Amino acid sequence: MAYKPLSHTAEIGFEVSSMDLNKLFVESARAFFRELLGTLYGIKIHQEKKVTFEAEDLEELLHKWLSFLLTEFEVNKMVYRQFDVNIDFEGDKFVMEATMGGEPFDPEKHKVKRHLKAVTRHKLHVERERGIWRASVVIDV
Repeated sequence: MAYKPLSHTAEIGFEVSSMDLNKLFVESARAFFRELLGTLYGIKIHQEKKVTFEAEDLEELLHKWLSFLLTEFEVNKMVYRQFDVNIDFEGDKFVMEATMGGEPFDPEKHKVKRHLKAVTRHKLHVERERGIWRASVVIDV
């Protein structure tokens, strides 16, 4: 698995790669929180949350997943570091079940590296090439 930040003026981005599609979505979530907090260290697993998403394609699924994580931080003040993802193709759509483990955001303990505004669809891409899954994500800051 690999993670590489991408620079842009009003946006930040990252690329992740994995041999496994489920792990690609796990690594995307970890990269998202690294961009938000700088590190995942110090996040304790005090709470778990399960979610399910459906989408017509993998880009839409990744967008829903990362947008949900941003909402969890902004609205519910939660930060996560542990993720379990299972993606299946059912009928004509992708279905993702995920479990996240984390804790409430504590400004004394967790430092925000940069404020993230929205996960964009700009350059959002998920592909499999030569057996390796890759995702590119851009986030407004």
